[in-house]
Amino acid sequence: MRLVKQTAVRRGGTWVAAHALALVALMSTLALAQSPPPGGSSQPTSPAVAGQAPAPAAQAPAAKGGGADELSRQATDPTASLMAFNLINDFKRSYYGSDATGFEFRFQPVIPFKAFGAANILRVVVPYQGSGPGNEGLKSVSIFDLVVLPQKWGRLGVGPVMNVQESASDSEGKFAIGPAVGAVVPMSKKFSVGAFTQNLFGTGVAITQLQPIVAYQLGHGWALSAGDLQFAYDWNREEWVSIPLGFQIGVVRAIARQPFRFGLNPQWNLKDITGADKMKVTFTVTLLAPAK
Repeated sequence: MRLVKQTAVRRGGTWVAAHALALVALMSTLALAQSPPPGGSSQPTSPAVAGQAPAPAAQAPAAKGGGADELSRQATDPTASLMAFNLINDFKRSYYGSDATGFEFRFQPVIPFKAFGAANILRVVVPYQGSGPGNEGLKSVSIFDLVVLPQKWGRLGVGPVMNVQESASDSEGKFAIGPAVGAVVPMSKKFSVGAFTQNLFGTGVAITQLQPIVAYQLGHGWALSAGDLQFAYDWNREEWVSIPLGFQIGVVRAIARQPFRFGLNPQWNLKDITGADKMKVTFTVTLLAPAK
């Protein structure tokens, strides 16, 4: 949730640590590929073998409710009950008021479950800064649980969101909590729109984030969407502190019969605040684990 960064610091060794963390997370998620994919035993999963080259990319195997196109649709809908493990790499090409570049890795699991007869979606965001302005290392962790309520017009999600700041943070408070609300309306089989907001309040913290949801399914597992655009308003500063523009192109493909989604998301931040991101490119690899 850190929106404004401090003094530029750069250490080459942290790049190694960041990529090592990414490798460990990727290896742990790839291990899940050994379980049979949705659709029955007619599509067995090939176990990952060390040193073996991955199978050529192919259309994702059929899943409950559809194949690659259905998985693509669910992956671009934050209210869909699709288990996913996101490995997100932010390559920050420029900052306001600084000539530095930076890198941040985020591990973001999405876990759907049921409680008290209602569908829930638990999401955790664990970021690690490899280089760039501010302190390097593990950053603030956010967690939210969204209760999904089907509607005639689409899906509505409500629930709590919380954020825990890293110990090295200069924030007055280390903990913030508030409501999260999301809604998605399918305009057609291929096109959907909506919005998702997270609101965090604590000692010295009063932030509202608004994420527009716009996704168009291009077919064959491809989709064009708004991506992870987080418009942020700081109630203490009484101004918008992040105004991003961008898009994401993504595709669902199978590797060893395990469905993955690959996404590329360039973003430009129009809000000029010293130390804030100016331009970044996000590359995401997502292991998808649809319900059987």
